Amino acid sequence: MKIEIHLLRFYARVWDPESETNREVPITLTKDQLRAAGLLEMSSKEVISRICKRWGLQLLEAGKAERRTIAFNLDSLWDSLAGGETQGSALDLIEMMGALEGEGQPGNG
Repeated sequence: MKIEIHLLRFYARVWDPESETNREVPITLTKDQLRAAGLLEMSSKEVISRICKRWGLQLLEAGKAERRTIAFNLDSLWDSLAGGETQGSALDLIEMMGALEGEGQPGNG
């Protein structure tokens, strides 16, 4: 089964109080995340500002979004991660979300 995810990457200009510098930080969101924020009457800039605050940064400018669509095959992905096992362990969604949030943080790749 093929899955497509529509992404928007913002190159946000931020103030880092720890290093006392302005820098650019890439923030990647899915179109679905921004739609959900829209239901709460939040703009993309507000979402990016909240992410920056969580990382200890102050948003100066959100920047313009670069759009991409990624696609992958779930069966191939499963096989590549299973390592030959016929059945994997149950997925812990909270753990997965924590890992995904950590990936986007500056310095965490």
